[in-house]
Amino acid sequence: MVSPNIEWILKNLGEHREENIYTDDRGPAISVNKLAGRAGVLYEKVRYMVDYKEEHTIRRSAIARILNIKLLIERGADVGLPLLQELVGGGYLPNKTVPEALGHDIQSIVDKYLALGGDEVPLSTLGSLMASEIERMLYPQQINVLVAEAFYATAQDQIKYVGTVDESELQTQTFIACRRSLLKDDQDTLLYAVLVRALPELIDPHTEESIRALSPRFVRTVRAIEESLQNPLGWRMTAKLRNHAIYFSVIKELIKRYGAMAEPLFSNPERLEGEVKKFLGEKYDQQKQLLTRSGARAVVYIFATKIILALLLELPYERFFLPAVDYFALGTNILFHPLLLFGIVQTTQLPPPSNTDRIVASVLSVVRGDKSERIYIKPQTDNWALLLVFGALYAALFGISFGLVISVLTALHFNIVSIILFLFFLTFVSYFGFRIRHNANVWKIYVEKEGILSLLGNLLAMPIVRTGRWLSTRFASMNIFVFLLDFILETPFKFVLGTFDSFITFLKEKGEDPYY
Repeated sequence: MVSPNIEWILKNLGEHREENIYTDDRGPAISVNKLAGRAGVLYEKVRYMVDYKEEHTIRRSAIARILNIKLLIERGADVGLPLLQELVGGGYLPNKTVPEALGHDIQSIVDKYLALGGDEVPLSTLGSLMASEIERMLYPQQINVLVAEAFYATAQDQIKYVGTVDESELQTQTFIACRRSLLKDDQDTLLYAVLVRALPELIDPHTEESIRALSPRFVRTVRAIEESLQNPLGWRMTAKLRNHAIYFSVIKELIKRYGAMAEPLFSNPERLEGEVKKFLGEKYDQQKQLLTRSGARAVVYIFATKIILALLLELPYERFFLPAVDYFALGTNILFHPLLLFGIVQTTQLPPPSNTDRIVASVLSVVRGDKSERIYIKPQTDNWALLLVFGALYAALFGISFGLVISVLTALHFNIVSIILFLFFLTFVSYFGFRIRHNANVWKIYVEKEGILSLLGNLLAMPIVRTGRWLSTRFASMNIFVFLLDFILETPFKFVLGTFDSFITFLKEKGEDPYY
């Protein structure tokens, strides 16, 4: 027997048919010269390497980046067709397949959000919403949406908040947690997902009059959702739902593989068990490859950044303000962090066989619709005395962790600049390593089992990792490589590529001339 939530997914998947937006009857398709296309793809790969983002966010980030350049820097009014051309040129869309007329649909989305937000919503936020809706149109992910809704329906029955909370906010935080844990949505993607859930009419075609009527609600809703996304309750729920998200992720991938015909699979426990084991074996191999690829990217990024900062800051400081250059400290600051990250990657272990057995049993339980255990969420304490004690202990933990590192560096005669750079990159590398390990174990069930040594190690590492996360989120815009690529190199580079592609087209037309 298949649970009602799984039946609901299959029923809606069978009834839903994605519109083919790449049809020939929409006019000529966008064509990019092969050489220009390869150069564009190479540029995107280089930029992807220096801008450390999760792989599943790359397409949306590319759309948002192009929109920002068109709207903020070039200040162009018509961005629909140029956006499509750059996505094709960058390898994000297939060549000679995407109709030029699709640019009008994209332009309608851009115009809609500019009109809805006006001067009340920052252009960066509007650009983020545009990018999410454009990605939704260009790369439909209906199965993701359906499974996320089924997961949300299941989680609503499981989660019990022990305390007093606004019911509407609890539902919003549950929805956010389900999307975060299942689909790994970032803040920008979540903003759009929650907005469409609150204002479903947003994705419908609009007239100028309907946009004016919707605008006040749109502005209020965007501000309210931005506040909800900062609520720590959603993050606490995300952690609690981690294991359950793995079970639904397996179901999601099996539905992607079998489509609306997956019901016979879910109705046959023996066959389903075999398919889950086969699928997990494939995913473990993929995660191993992803671990190697992500680790290599991170090591190259850290190594290149360290060399540049050492040449720009550390070496000049020692030459001009110190009696001599300390090559030991300089070399350590260049080599230690890439080697540390390499060590973290190499020592990351993939899930053991027992992990597969747990997932198989839980997936079968979810498909059958067995009643799950309650997930209790307790309110955070508001006892000021206790909070002061916790704050003091947390500050002491920071002092111990960073104090130990500074003591070792001081004993090695590191100067103040070398120490600051060492600590700065230690936090980044620790956070990168934590993310890489986490991504390598997305299919690993969390079990509350921790030894004393592991607990002490995690306690000492936590302040460093959390500082790296804070720096990463607060200063992501200060990535010097991304700044150079986006604001100095990208526009002229894309202009040269576009001119070259147009010139090749011109030459081809000349060659077709019978009087050539």
